[in-house]
Amino acid sequence: MRMDIFLQKASNLYTENRLLKFVIASLSLAVVFNSFMVYRAVRYQRVVLIPPKMTGTVEFVQGKPTDRYVRDLCRRIVNLAATYSPATARAQFDELLSYYAPESYPVASKEWYSLASRIEASQVSSVFYLEKITIEKNNTLEVFGTLRQFAAGDTPLDNGSKTYLIKYRIRDGRFYLISIKEKVEGGAS
Repeated sequence: MRMDIFLQKASNLYTENRLLKFVIASLSLAVVFNSFMVYRAVRYQRVVLIPPKMTGTVEFVQGKPTDRYVRDLCRRIVNLAATYSPATARAQFDELLSYYAPESYPVASKEWYSLASRIEASQVSSVFYLEKITIEKNNTLEVFGTLRQFAAGDTPLDNGSKTYLIKYRIRDGRFYLISIKEKVEGGAS
């Protein structure tokens, strides 16, 4: 870059130096502004997912899911866990186990496969009519509804209200199931 507007060589160098300082300052301001805008875009971004077999959209705002997403997953999990027949129980429990967190999977798989064996042996069917889902602050869902169980076709075994506590966590946008427990008076069983 040569700028020969002045007769003296020193004056030309000072002018060139000022121009270079101005360019560097302008580029620095542009980098700072760009960094701020990228940070803002990442912080306020929304990721909209439509998982298979879900009824609506799934939104995460600032890393947290909307209540609608959690309720949809809760409905799906409760349906897999509490509505079954001897022919469908094992396949449903297989799908239910895919929601479990890695550290909870070994214990849960023993429990659910044991239940599937008892269901197949005793020919028990179950239907859970979901009535209310309550989302609590500590990543716990309280699910209330009516459970009806039948043995060998139409013989009623159980017909009553049940409340289940579902513990979960969300890591990197993925829903992990920790446990499903039946709530009894005074706590969870």
